[in-house]
Amino acid sequence: MAKSNYGGLDILKFIVAILVIANHTGPMHAYNANADYLISGILTRIAVPIFFMTSGFFFFRKWTGVHTNDSKAWLGYMKKIGVLYVIAILLYIPLNLYTGYFKESFTLYSFFKDIVFDGTFYHLWYLPALMIGITITYFLYRKMSLTALLAIVSLLYVIGLFGDSYYGLIEGVYGITQFYDAMFFIFDYTRNGLFYAPIYLVLGAWAAKHPLQARKPIIYASLFLLSLGLMFAEAIMLKSLELPRHDSMYIFALPATYFLFQWALLWKGQSGRAFREWRVWIYILHPIAIVLVRGAAKAAGIEAVFITNSLIHFAAVCLLSVVLAAVAVKISDIKFKIAHKHDNGRRSLS
Repeated sequence: MAKSNYGGLDILKFIVAILVIANHTGPMHAYNANADYLISGILTRIAVPIFFMTSGFFFFRKWTGVHTNDSKAWLGYMKKIGVLYVIAILLYIPLNLYTGYFKESFTLYSFFKDIVFDGTFYHLWYLPALMIGITITYFLYRKMSLTALLAIVSLLYVIGLFGDSYYGLIEGVYGITQFYDAMFFIFDYTRNGLFYAPIYLVLGAWAAKHPLQARKPIIYASLFLLSLGLMFAEAIMLKSLELPRHDSMYIFALPATYFLFQWALLWKGQSGRAFREWRVWIYILHPIAIVLVRGAAKAAGIEAVFITNSLIHFAAVCLLSVVLAAVAVKISDIKFKIAHKHDNGRRSLS
């Protein structure tokens, strides 16, 4: 597969990063509650699965089957995400203090639970979920075929579904409810690295190891739209029946994610490293952008424009998130150049 094809995935990841912001700001909230639910409550649920699937695709695309090489790749990936997670945790300590995170119910156990599963801020759960999911899929893939691995992570996803959007079907069933209650003592949601992330990471691995025969983009676009429509129907039905405990995990999100990914592989587009890294920082920094936009609007007395008007609020947060992401990428570039220069200097002296 030509390397230039991956520009489409970079564009897709940027788009779904914007969808994450929509999920946390409700762009249509001030206009129509039903429209806002369709966008913020359903459409945006395709975003994180795309992140996981692309991560699985690029990680397992480099799989060699040689233990030393693959182990080195896994350790390098864990270090990269781990450092990013530590930076993100530190960035949000001021907001944690402001929101009273370290008061009331805060304990060492609750902090451990947040670090490992739930995240210390509402969006940071993604990073430990990625680390746990990659670790699970990496070690299982060393022991079994990709087909067997897909079967196992599918079972994990089913368990996760009954703790999420399908919770109402098992609520009150003796033995099963107690099983889920025990899990919810360890973590708050099943949309985590144990039950949610692995299947999308494996779908990415499957796409890397079993590339589909080249087809016209309209085919994948149609399959995606069909799957997305079924996901909308699934979500609306579950909500009408009042089954969800949370609403992150859907059955039809699986084909919708897979076909959108395959469609994006056929998009024409080029992107550089900076654009790819913007997506990461947009995700990490957008809650800060939300706080800054709201704070500035209140200070200037223009809440009616930048807060009450949900669509303008969403647009302002998106713009500021992109600006903050660009600054973060620029700072990381400067640090990389300084470190690289220092490393070259040490080598020349040795």
